Amino acid sequence: MHLYARSIAELRSSLREMLDHEISNPDEDPHLSGVMFFCATDEQTRLLIERIELLASEVFFAPNGRVITEHMRAAAVDGVCIKRNRKAPADETVIRIALADKGYITVSTARF
Repeated sequence: MHLYARSIAELRSSLREMLDHEISNPDEDPHLSGVMFFCATDEQTRLLIERIELLASEVFFAPNGRVITEHMRAAAVDGVCIKRNRKAPADETVIRIALADKGYITVSTARF
């Protein structure tokens, strides 16, 4: 089994769960990993987003901070768009995970 296969499968499962989950978003904030959203949402949603952020950080970034494009493609599920944010600072890699009709989650890391 590939080193990342289990984590990618878990991420895909978590993304599907997020798509099916009824998100508590009273402020209609599209940035689901933002501080303001975390303050306004429920515990179950926070835990699901934290799991997605952790798994995405684990599988999308190489040790030097560069993006692993094949892992982004492998984690894709219907209703989710995973893209690198090209407007990030030169020393940082940022990935946006957009969930259809729900909002987006960002994960980032420093580049060496």
